[in-house]
Amino acid sequence: MIAKLRGIIDQIGEDYVIIDVSGVGYIVFCPTKVLNKLSSKGQLDEILIETIVREDQITLYGFKEEKEKYWFKLLLKVQGVGAKTALKGLSIMTPEELEMAILSEDKTSLTRIPGIGRKGALRICSELKDKTLNISILNNKQSKETNNIQDLISGLIGLGYGHHEAYAVISKLSNEDKNKKVEDMLQIALKIISEKRK
Repeated sequence: MIAKLRGIIDQIGEDYVIIDVSGVGYIVFCPTKVLNKLSSKGQLDEILIETIVREDQITLYGFKEEKEKYWFKLLLKVQGVGAKTALKGLSIMTPEELEMAILSEDKTSLTRIPGIGRKGALRICSELKDKTLNISILNNKQSKETNNIQDLISGLIGLGYGHHEAYAVISKLSNEDKNKKVEDMLQIALKIISEKRK
């Protein structure tokens, strides 16, 4: 199986790139967000590969980061979601946005993905909810805002709220709220929860 390709960017299309590795051109299908990160034509670049083998063909899908590849594979596990739909999902939403949408059961955001209706969005939420507790957006320890969010989640869980409810509240905080002190954020979060339960 091909796991990674390093070569010259030969051509970039609407949903693919042809990468020349020692004179052999590989066609690799990629999300738009990945194509936008690639080097210019004629430049050297490296792409992470997910190889899918079918009876009649071998198809390569490319990513720049492991989390993009992880999410592609995760989306493929959902019934009714094929490779093209998974690519479109990662073209429209970042892995972090996908995680937050699933944890907060934001089906409206998921229906922005071509080929995903309300039923499909519901299926994605229910089937992937338990696989998203390691939120990528919370893994960046250098960000003060991120540390505050981690403290807020710990605080809400300490008060007896579940992971799911804590993440759902975070998705509703504005950027301004996320820059406040943890105590202030906690007050806002509790207000959101109480309004939601009325």
